[in-house]
Amino acid sequence: MVISVFPNLNNNGVSELAFDVIKILTDGGADVYVQNEYKPIFKSTKAKFENFDKAMSLCDCAIAIGGDGTTLNIAKKAAFLNKSALGINAGRLGFMSGIERDELSLLTKLINKEYIIDERAMLKATIEKDGEVLSSHHCLNDIVVSRGNFARLIDVTITCDGRSVSNMRSDGVIISTPTGSTAYSMAAGGPDSLMDRSIIFSADKELIVTANNDQNNSPIMTVDGQEAFNLTPGCQIHIKKSDITTKLIKLKPENFYEVLNKKIIERRV
Repeated sequence: MVISVFPNLNNNGVSELAFDVIKILTDGGADVYVQNEYKPIFKSTKAKFENFDKAMSLCDCAIAIGGDGTTLNIAKKAAFLNKSALGINAGRLGFMSGIERDELSLLTKLINKEYIIDERAMLKATIEKDGEVLSSHHCLNDIVVSRGNFARLIDVTITCDGRSVSNMRSDGVIISTPTGSTAYSMAAGGPDSLMDRSIIFSADKELIVTANNDQNNSPIMTVDGQEAFNLTPGCQIHIKKSDITTKLIKLKPENFYEVLNKKIIERRV
């Protein structure tokens, strides 16, 4: 089995954790790839080294070591190559991670292919202007349309299948996947406003979002908190379910509610 390991070395303790992960995998007979730039750090291991794209294309599955952002980033890139990903939590909450740093013994199940795949829906956002496609983006968590650099409200319009859904003046709007909606429910208490409750759309619907502000402050579209794009006047964002799904590896039998309760308890401690 070929496994590529992508550690986020900006997180404390990740290099030591990655050493342990690589050792367990190589001792178990897996071929392990790590990015070239990390060769000075992991040259004493049995890992092989390639550039990021080659390491991703060669592997049967990808391992992300870090927080939820690291897992999200690696899992999305793996998804475009129809590959699965496993997150090892070295951050704080680690809601998207498959295992914790004290559960590395479970990696033998990965080598032996004793796992299941949890497929997560993604969204595709296409920015259009005057009938021309400017760019397309895929998200696993959310698409956020928000005000620009100044603390001024923006006018947001949302339609679905040509029918008006919402016209509002606000700080912005969040369009999330089922994965992203869970995070917002934990962080902000969910749909708790009488006037601005969350709206759930079926997977076959397409939303069109427009946002306008004054000339000196263009609204911004952010994808998964990692990419930001200025929305010039006249831009429309077409949002629908992506044809691509993110495939997360599950090594433990915990169901969604068990994981959710565990993370809530960890957060309170």
